Amino acid sequence: MRNATTVEREEEAGVWHISSVLLQAEPTKREQICAAIEQIPSAEITEVSDSTKIIVTLETPSERDLANALSDMQQLDGVVTASLIFHQTDTTDLNSIVISDQGDMQPEGTCS
Repeated sequence: MRNATTVEREEEAGVWHISSVLLQAEPTKREQICAAIEQIPSAEITEVSDSTKIIVTLETPSERDLANALSDMQQLDGVVTASLIFHQTDTTDLNSIVISDQGDMQPEGTCS
């Protein structure tokens, strides 16, 4: 019988994990937390509302990287909670995106 904690999942090449995380922060440590999040390569602060809520978007190449980034944020001094509120996988080849004359973005080779 295999131990579930030792099973490794193979990640699909070309798959991106797009996620949103809601952080509840201590108001007095918000600036310090934001500065630390900016140092996480896959993280982007998308909104800071009132003095305690921070919404972060993550774009990671694997679920493991997503879990690591979430764990890093949970462990920041002053973070009360960090909740994954959205997760989607995307297989779009970002190098194949072209901008049409009308300004809308479409992957090459798709019908409009």
